[in-house]
Amino acid sequence: MPAKFRGLAFSVALVVAAFTLAAWSGGWFAPAPAGTPAHAATVGDDAGDEIATTTFDGAMVRKRAAIAVHPGRNADRARVAAELRDAAKSAGIGELTDATFAVFSADLLNYLVPELTLVLPEGVTVQRAEAFMRDHQPDDVAFYVAQTVLVHDITFGVVTGGIDPAGVARAEDAEGILSDSLNHYVTAVQPAGLTVRYFGALLSDGQVAAVRAAMARAAGTSADRVTVSANEPGPGVDLSTGVPDLDENAEHHGH
Repeated sequence: MPAKFRGLAFSVALVVAAFTLAAWSGGWFAPAPAGTPAHAATVGDDAGDEIATTTFDGAMVRKRAAIAVHPGRNADRARVAAELRDAAKSAGIGELTDATFAVFSADLLNYLVPELTLVLPEGVTVQRAEAFMRDHQPDDVAFYVAQTVLVHDITFGVVTGGIDPAGVARAEDAEGILSDSLNHYVTAVQPAGLTVRYFGALLSDGQVAAVRAAMARAAGTSADRVTVSANEPGPGVDLSTGVPDLDENAEHHGH
């Protein structure tokens, strides 16, 4: 299921380098017990439309501006998205990233479930997102909302040992746990293992555990051997004391 995430090539390159370095230094590739193959994880902490509770925070959680777009009747959503992407590049904002509507607050989703969700690059404020939409709103857009959201930008990685990484990727996709938990992800097959990159609404600890268990199951290892790492540098968002103020007053609407 192809998707273009900002910095994906860079992230994959880092993982490849990590695999290589570990091989040289006796790290991941050093002989070690394979561990007990993981059993299926049960997700019991689904927060519904509320922000998920997660301990995978810090650099793994990013504060971003997102635009909820409701195209007009009979509008071509692909054309609307393409027009907004081109406009964002021309305006110097950068690449817009697809996400599901689940990134938005429960309050917003009570009155609008957008057909198109686009997340702006790191550092772009919701005020600038609103100004961008005001100046570049396609004719086929009936309504939009710009809101500050929290997203997970993380990569799961596993070394597959003697199992073919491509076969592990096929087994993961066939089982469907990753699709159920992540909805949208990108798998990269490496010589010694594979990575799964996710960008979207915050994942609960239960969802993260389900993904790790599924990857471990396919690779014939244990869930603790599946790493979870941030894709972006910097502090990110600390959730240890609760969800920070996302500046609800900066939510903007347009027609």
